[in-house]
Amino acid sequence: MADDRDGTGAKDATPEPETDTRTRAEKRRDELIEEGILVSMAALRMKVKNRTIVWMLRDGNPWDDAVVRTMVREELAGLADELEREADRLAALRPKAARRIGRSQHQYDYGQEDVYLLRQRENTNRAVAQKLIELGDDDAAVDAVGAGVKHDNLMEIVSASPLPFEPRSDESLDPEQQRRAIRAIEDELQAMLAKAEGRPLVVGASGTRSASATPGRPWWKRLRQTR
Repeated sequence: MADDRDGTGAKDATPEPETDTRTRAEKRRDELIEEGILVSMAALRMKVKNRTIVWMLRDGNPWDDAVVRTMVREELAGLADELEREADRLAALRPKAARRIGRSQHQYDYGQEDVYLLRQRENTNRAVAQKLIELGDDDAAVDAVGAGVKHDNLMEIVSASPLPFEPRSDESLDPEQQRRAIRAIEDELQAMLAKAEGRPLVVGASGTRSASATPGRPWWKRLRQTR
């Protein structure tokens, strides 16, 4: 039989398995908070994505990491504020619900049996709001959201336009493929605009096509006006 003792004659110390000492209520609380954070982060990413699209396509600005960080922090603060206001609303409902006896008539008709649920939802909202505020102070977390939004924007552009190649569906695009795809999309849009405005295309030294320069609004804004 194998001897568990080490060279000194003492038995090897085996770490004790970690035991979850949380009560059922505490586990449920943590699950609700985690679910709330996941939902909030999905909403955050969508909000920032929409803002960056407007920033670039409507206003004609290039991608700017610093601007996107500001957007992420602003949206985090906004979501946290919404959660706090909802928590305040639920807190205000509890005294009235505690006094009401009888069966509820609809889903927003709270009674005594709903007091615990209202308190649970209030506490969950406040906990998630606090977590979002903390994330706004975490540079790495903010940058991670920005990187995710940048990826989402790129994939949306690529999936919405014809590509100069056919990547396999189970393979992600490498940086060079991404650059080629975006360049091809921009060339196609420039050609559409030049045709709509009756201007010739200019072929650069590298062989790439571009519309002749025209003062005024950016080309993607003028393109929308000609459609």
